[in-house]
Order: sequence, then structure tokens, then C-alpha cells
Amino acid sequence: MTDAVWKRVEEILTSDTFKWFVAFRHPKEIWENHRPYLILEISLLFFALLTFKHAWRSGGRFLYLWFATILHGLVVESLSYFVPDIDNFWHAQSMVMFLGKRLPLHVVVLYPVFIYTAVATVSRLRLKSWAEPFAAGLAVVLLDVPFDIIGIKFLFWTWHDTDPSIFDRHYWVPWTSYYFHAAFTSSFVILFFGTRHLLCNSPSKYEADGFLKEMVCTLLTGLLAMPLGVIQFLPLYHPLHDMFNIHTEVCVMLFLTIYMATAWIADRNPTSNARSSSPGALDELGLLITLHFLSYILLVAFESPELIKSEGIHQRTGNCSSMSPVHTAFGQVLSRQTYLCTSDYDEGYFDFHCVSGAKPPADGLDWYTICGNAFANKLEYMIVVFAFSILGLVVYRQFLICSGKQPVGKTSRSLANDRQKKKKN
Repeated sequence: MTDAVWKRVEEILTSDTFKWFVAFRHPKEIWENHRPYLILEISLLFFALLTFKHAWRSGGRFLYLWFATILHGLVVESLSYFVPDIDNFWHAQSMVMFLGKRLPLHVVVLYPVFIYTAVATVSRLRLKSWAEPFAAGLAVVLLDVPFDIIGIKFLFWTWHDTDPSIFDRHYWVPWTSYYFHAAFTSSFVILFFGTRHLLCNSPSKYEADGFLKEMVCTLLTGLLAMPLGVIQFLPLYHPLHDMFNIHTEVCVMLFLTIYMATAWIADRNPTSNARSSSPGALDELGLLITLHFLSYILLVAFESPELIKSEGIHQRTGNCSSMSPVHTAFGQVLSRQTYLCTSDYDEGYFDFHCVSGAKPPADGLDWYTICGNAFANKLEYMIVVFAFSILGLVVYRQFLICSGKQPVGKTSRSLANDRQKKKKN
């Protein structure tokens, strides 16, 4: 009986379906060829544990918030791989990969590292409900900027070469990446607290109101935050960029300015519990923030992208003249090259100098090796990454230490019990 069961388990583990769903890579191989990536991967897994520990300790809706970010991340990532119009990036191969080696485990937990951290820290500002989503969106952008700049330079992922929605770049980072993080995070916050307002009876926004109600809120948030985020591209980005050919940088700056003005106006008249009379203590999130920004400072200062070899799934190579339509959320049909043209591409963060003969891959391949390129101006990169990292540390210090206390995260039942105990005393 035991032999039969083990044989069946072995058949499942060696089946093509299981290998498509999950694949593994030895960390030694990553360390030898892509060291910064392994450092990033392990760091994010550790940061995710910190966020979960914070959610578990805080209780109430904080735990549901954490799981909602996981679901949201799975929805965003899986749709991005299998909807042709938005399939425009490819992650490097990590220790654990899902969905046909497209989704790294550390990217799944990146969503709570970014969104949970931002929402939990912004909650201490005690902003009005109409402003909190925008402040959280900006907080995620602060976490993302050095991550995106380091990530693309060190080949943590690659972008489609000619996709119009990511064509305009900032240190090889698509400007729309910052728009995406702000829009999707604010949509997530709107849904997470909006569904609670409609379905739950808890007096405080972080008090849980029963498992079934909270699960409905969690599921709705995880499933609908992406389409609501896409809608935010409609009034500003798509008409300005697609119809009037305005550079994406302008669209993003206008968008983020609206977010900043909204959050700033709300914070101009804080409630009495939005400011701390004495400096707060750093907790799990404070440790996360410190290590998060410090890691990018160390990577840009001491690692060499030209030594990186990234073997894995990248944009398929092929005919340079083949074009494919791109349908936008605004209803327009744009176009992009179907394949990576290895003789004429504009992705300056990689080439093929480290492969045999420095020859690009043949046409028709989506699994091949690319090589990192040296900094064109390392001092410039250091100044940019240092500046954004220090800015992030300063802003998050204000959130965590100089703002109010974290909202109560107990369940409604436990709070009722606390009130009864106080009455008895």
C-alpha cells in the first residue's frame, strides 16, 4: 500500500502538468550567474514573513488585508502572462517558479511587501477615507522606484522591446510602471475598505466582522482591484498618450501630482490621534523599510551588472518585420513588433557578450541567455538610487515614528469583551 501511494506521488511530481505548475532551481546556480537576484529573492521572502508576523500580531482585518494582497498579486501576474495585449515582461528564473516558469515565488509575496506595508503604515496618518487610497498609492511608488531601477539594470526581469504602453522609459523602467503601482494600490484600498463599509457592521475599519463577511471582502478586493486600476488609466493616460502622443512621463507626473495634492490636502487638517506626542518604536515594518532601501544602496554600490548571466524565458526572437496589434483599454488598436529583433533592438541593459561567440539567439526561441551591461555612469545610478532610497526612509520614518498609533485590529467580538471587562472593573 505504501509503495503504491509513493509511486503515485512520484508520478504526479514527475508529470508535465506538475512541472508546468511549479519548477525549482538550485540556489547555487543563481548565486554563480545572477547573485543580486538571489539576494533580492531571499530578502523579499524574509520581508514577506515580517509583514505576515505584523498582520498576525495586529489581528482583526490586518490578516485579511495580507491575504487580499496575495490574491491581488496572483490575479495581476497570471492575467499579465496569458492576456496577449499585456504580456510584455518576463521574470528571471528564481528558486521556485510557477505557471510555466513565468511566476517566481518571491513576486507573489512582493505584493504584501509593497501593498500591505504601505497600507499599514499610512493607516497611522488617520486620513479621511477619500484620501487614504491615494496616500497608499504614493507610498507604494516610493517603495517601487529604487526596486524598479535596480531590478531592470540587474536583469531581475526584461521588458518587451517595442510595446507602446512601456516604450517611454526612466532608467529603462517604463514610466507606466509607476502609474500602475499607484493606480492599482489605490484601487485595492478603495475596494478593501469600501466592501467593508457595504457588508460589515464593525465600528472601526480594521475590526474584523466575521469570517464569511471578511472573506467576501477579501475575494472582491483581490479579484476587482486590477480592473478598477485599469479604469484609472482611461481619463488621463490613454487619451493623452495614445491620442495626442504626449510622453508618458508627463502623464505620470500629472497623475501622481493629483495623488499628492489629494493626500496633502487631507493631511493639512489632521485628527487628534494622527500625530504622536512621543516618538514611536520601530516594529516589523520599520525593520522591513530599513532593510528594503538599504539593500538597493548596497546593490548599486557593490554589485556589477556586467557579470550577470540570465538564462530563462525572454521575449521570443523572430522576424523583425512581423507586427502584432495591441488593444488598449481606451478602445484603440496600436501595434508592436511580434518578436525581439536581435539585430536591431533598444534594450540597453542587456546584450549577448557572455554567450559563446557573443552571438544572439536564433529566431523562434523564447528560452535563451542574456548578459547584463555595465553602468554607463555608475555615479549617476548611485546618486539616483541613493536619493530615492533616502527619500523613502525619511517619508516612512514620518509614517511609522512621527504619526499616530496603528489603528486597533481586533475582532468586534474581542472588543466587546474588552468593553465588558472595563465595565465590570
